[in-house]
Amino acid sequence: MGKSINIFDLDDTLVVTGSKIRVFDHKGRKVIELTPQEFNTYEADPDHFLDFSDFRDVEILKAGKIIDWVFDILRRTIKRGKPVGIITARDDSATIEEFLSQHGIDINPKYIFAINDPSENFSGTTAEKKKEAFMKFIKMGFTNFQFFDDDAENIRIADSIAKEDPNIKMRTKLIKQKWIPKFDAFN
Repeated sequence: MGKSINIFDLDDTLVVTGSKIRVFDHKGRKVIELTPQEFNTYEADPDHFLDFSDFRDVEILKAGKIIDWVFDILRRTIKRGKPVGIITARDDSATIEEFLSQHGIDINPKYIFAINDPSENFSGTTAEKKKEAFMKFIKMGFTNFQFFDDDAENIRIADSIAKEDPNIKMRTKLIKQKWIPKFDAFN
């Protein structure tokens, strides 16, 4: 059935890092720091400003702990000759390319979507932006997806694509928090 591709989220799906999202109040005072796991359930306050600068730092990404069992699925997929894509909430695909290269992974750069990169022109919530990235894969001719992500809302919205279009096959795998090692344990 059509062209197949495995799509992976990055943070807390392929790798756990020390990256934090810093939340500031309107006066610029830090309120809290969130891990990517905590951010998945964070309810935004319109009076807060979010700082994602850690996610632009390739050194923090490179120092992360690979989630071996998911990374092994990625490697096996490539070994079988099946395309692999990345859809991440990060904002710089070059950082992701550099990180993957460090681990011996070479994928087509057209298959890496850093959905918060302003040049991508995605809009909406993280899940809505990920759906837009899936639509780009569909325009490339892919119709059979396996998607790995640690956020239930991203999984839900990916599943909705197959419900909306009977020509699309979508298998999803939620990476549960209990399967994600704590980064602090590796420092």
